[in-house]
Amino acid sequence: MSRSFFPAMLLLALWACNVACDRQKKDPGLVHPEISPEINQVIESNKNDHPAEDAVESVAEEPQVIEAAAPDALEDTFGSSALFGLAKADESMTAGEDLLQTGEYAKALEQFKIAAEIDSENEEVFFNLGFAHSRVGNTEAAIAAYQKTIEIFPAYGEAHNNLGNLFLKEKLFTSAIEHFKIGIEIDPEHAAAHNNLGTALSRQLKINEAVPHFAKATQIDDRYIQAWCNLGNAYTSQKRFKDALGAFQHVLSIDPSFPPALSGMQRLRSKVIALPR
Repeated sequence: MSRSFFPAMLLLALWACNVACDRQKKDPGLVHPEISPEINQVIESNKNDHPAEDAVESVAEEPQVIEAAAPDALEDTFGSSALFGLAKADESMTAGEDLLQTGEYAKALEQFKIAAEIDSENEEVFFNLGFAHSRVGNTEAAIAAYQKTIEIFPAYGEAHNNLGNLFLKEKLFTSAIEHFKIGIEIDPEHAAAHNNLGTALSRQLKINEAVPHFAKATQIDDRYIQAWCNLGNAYTSQKRFKDALGAFQHVLSIDPSFPPALSGMQRLRSKVIALPR
């Protein structure tokens, strides 16, 4: 029996364990660290549970004996070179995620590029790649990476939300609205997607359509102050001044110095002289 048999078996077992752990981490209840810069809050991952990758097929009880070879050239019946490649991709993913946490986005981007070259059908790799591209200002590359993410896993709600934010940044409102709506279809309780959809509709001056989404975002997360401010501004546009006042006051009860709420109150006072100061 080849001396490579037992190391390959050990590597295979470790890789299978890592895959299982990675899939388990996709529970929707966990906070997802990768968010689009427009949101300014932690957003729960909207990714639906899906089965772990199929287990590696079992091999013959008596594997072929293979002559010893250099480690980088070794390739036995267990696919050692492929396993080493996946291990390298996983290593780069972990390194990239650590760099994201410390704000070293350019370095993280290089790690995710390595992982994407090796593991080209892993939606998490391309999601992180898109996030890193967006953080360093590579908008077109970020869009392409999120589109690849969705191509691999169409029900990845957070990818739709982040892609929508990039389209919103580029003033491609129709495309942004499309992806925010898909994200909401996947997870109707995605507060940020409702807020972002309301924002896109507001940019098209569709205030009456935007208000229900801002309101829904605040119902889902009562402390989502960005959504409360957007709701207050929308109410002001609708001349619902009392409702607008309530929205801004709610924000200031959470964060008395939140600039958008202070400026919103100032605009509201300019329209209604009797408002308290």
